Amino acid sequence: MAESAGKTAAAQVSGGRRVVLVHGATSGPWVFDGWTAQWPDADVRVPDLQEGLDVARATMSDYADKVVAAVGAQPAILCGWSMGGLVAMMAARLCRPAALVVIEPSVPAEIDGGDPDWPVEAGTYDAESTYGPSVPGMRHRPESLLARGERKRGTSVPAIACPLLVVAGRDYVATRGRPVAERYGAELMEFPELSHFQLVVDRRVRDAVAQWVSSVSPG
Repeated sequence: MAESAGKTAAAQVSGGRRVVLVHGATSGPWVFDGWTAQWPDADVRVPDLQEGLDVARATMSDYADKVVAAVGAQPAILCGWSMGGLVAMMAARLCRPAALVVIEPSVPAEIDGGDPDWPVEAGTYDAESTYGPSVPGMRHRPESLLARGERKRGTSVPAIACPLLVVAGRDYVATRGRPVAERYGAELMEFPELSHFQLVVDRRVRDAVAQWVSSVSPG
């Protein structure tokens, strides 16, 4: 822990870039284990979106605020997976990042229009009852039913002003990857051999993301 804190402080003093990684629904910061090695000289932050919140009443805006707080005052690289991709897109409207990467993100209302009749209510849900059998090795926890209702109703992200990379695998390239890339004029990077969960744990993806970030936001 002390070594990590010292590395963070050194990055801040030296003016190194800040990278903020945003986890998905029912997961946590642990899904990005191994990602910090991609930016050894950066201040890499992986906020826990649920920390300090009443999860049953947590909203998408609450989650976006957590990301904005992690970004702080300097331009950062944002990278979000699944629900965290949509959260990162929302945060990008508030904090003007240097670049944004979304990995099979939950789609904004601009893509599917949302469902105005979807119930929005406080509560929690678990991963398996909502998404199906858990992926071996994937740790889950209860998630905000309220935030999920907001996503289903439709969360608007009118535009993205910074360079944007959309990463997609075999599960959602047609419903998330390509539509998001086309709507926002982003670059699309496909890994057709990887599942939704594999995208966030496969080293090839993080290597490719780090290379893209360096190409659009060097230094």
